[in-house]
Amino acid sequence: MSVNRYHGVLVALHWLLGLMILVGLFMGTFALEPVPNSDPAKVDGLRGHMINGMLIGGLMILRLIVRVRTLHPPAAPTGMAWADAIAPWTHWALYALVFVMVASGFAMSLMAGLPGIVFGGNGQPLPETFDVFWPRAIHGIAAKLLIALVVLHVAAALYHQFVKGDGLFRRMWFGRRV
Repeated sequence: MSVNRYHGVLVALHWLLGLMILVGLFMGTFALEPVPNSDPAKVDGLRGHMINGMLIGGLMILRLIVRVRTLHPPAAPTGMAWADAIAPWTHWALYALVFVMVASGFAMSLMAGLPGIVFGGNGQPLPETFDVFWPRAIHGIAAKLLIALVVLHVAAALYHQFVKGDGLFRRMWFGRRV
């Protein structure tokens, strides 16, 4: 049996997580990274970033479960063999990178004692830098790779919709599944 749209829960999670991931990447790259750890405002920014990251992790698990348990439309061909070959890999790489971001952020926060500092109000200052914790490098590299894949994903969707004209957006939107 074939369907023409993704499951409604998957659609909702796609758009919600897309927004949350963009917010998380923006917060980490432009709002948190330039602020020194000695600035008291950094704790509030970290709190928002960490809450967003934990929610992303939970919702990604739900999304993965729905993705593997529901029917989905067949692959949308681009007419370019190389692009059709890498498409499934890039989709799974998006999942993997988000999970790497969540895991490395979680590991870094534990190593740096952030749960007590950010959520417990234990009065301890933030570490001078997060660069001394090995998950920080993974978090940064994964963020850059994730940004690149998100740009590629959006470009591919726009290509399908506006250049190829195959109505790809309908597949990842709400409506009757046929």
